[in-house]
Amino acid sequence: MFGRRKKRSTNIVFVIFRLLLSLLMFGILLAGVYTAYKHFSGFDPISVNPKAIITELLSSGNFDSLLKYLPIDLQKKQQIVYQSQAPETVKKEVKSVQINHGKLLFSFALIADVHNDNALLKKALEQIQDASFIIGLGDYSDVGTLEELQNTKKTLDESKVRYFVIPGDHDLWDSRDKQKEPDFNFTQVFGSPWQSFENSGVVFLLLDNSDNYKGFGDIQIQRLSEELERYKSSGSIRFILAFVHEPLYHPSSDHIMGRVEPSLKDQAKKLIKMLKEGGVKKVFAGDIHFFSQYNDPETKLDMVTVGAVTTQRNPQLPRFAKVQVFEDGSTEVEDMEIK
Repeated sequence: MFGRRKKRSTNIVFVIFRLLLSLLMFGILLAGVYTAYKHFSGFDPISVNPKAIITELLSSGNFDSLLKYLPIDLQKKQQIVYQSQAPETVKKEVKSVQINHGKLLFSFALIADVHNDNALLKKALEQIQDASFIIGLGDYSDVGTLEELQNTKKTLDESKVRYFVIPGDHDLWDSRDKQKEPDFNFTQVFGSPWQSFENSGVVFLLLDNSDNYKGFGDIQIQRLSEELERYKSSGSIRFILAFVHEPLYHPSSDHIMGRVEPSLKDQAKKLIKMLKEGGVKKVFAGDIHFFSQYNDPETKLDMVTVGAVTTQRNPQLPRFAKVQVFEDGSTEVEDMEIK
């Protein structure tokens, strides 16, 4: 009764099987997390440039915020900040060079992806009262009802700053669901879904690619081609900027034109070429809820995506962008957090 228990023999095959099963389950879990993040953020964390992540983390605002949570005294924090800046400004003793762009012609603001967060939109508008005007890059609503769009328009009107807007794919849902033209509700509230205007010799092309199934209509493409030809022969135009809802291209996000209807990827490529050859200097887009600057690898056309006003599916804090335009034809884009 009190004899020794017989020691259970270890089956090496069973141990290996359990180990492999555990690794498989861990792999499935990681794949699930990766897929969920990629789906909701629109970014592929595998393809994102690590240098860009580090740069974003060590930017002054983010780095200072991070230091607040570190259990170290003020003097050490100051040393960390000093050392983080030292490689560029102190250790190498390289003086910063201020680029002279000449006279500032004007500035304008960009908002994108409000998704009914009109309280945050109002805060953003309070921060950009000095802008000459505002350009909205779509998705002011969740499903594009008249009430949603009217609420956003009311908030924009109250800011007293002139604004121009294009629709986003979310702004078309209700109209399409009711068997109307997809942009019906949008045009009832805001007017034409695409337009152009000129300010101080700079042309602004507000283009509509919000329809995930049709992309740019033939009429819009024809008008765009005619406008670009006209601006080419004009001696009074400094340069051209273009604005769309969905990015025509992005190096790491799959939330681009053609994601829903693959055939539209070819349309996007043709448009990029048309814009570049037509003298467009930069293309701005929304939709992906993330601020980034990059260029198209084939044409080298500069592109910018503007971060989202909303907190929904937003890997960054709510934000907007401000663009300064200088007399030498250059622009400076500032990514601004909503305070």
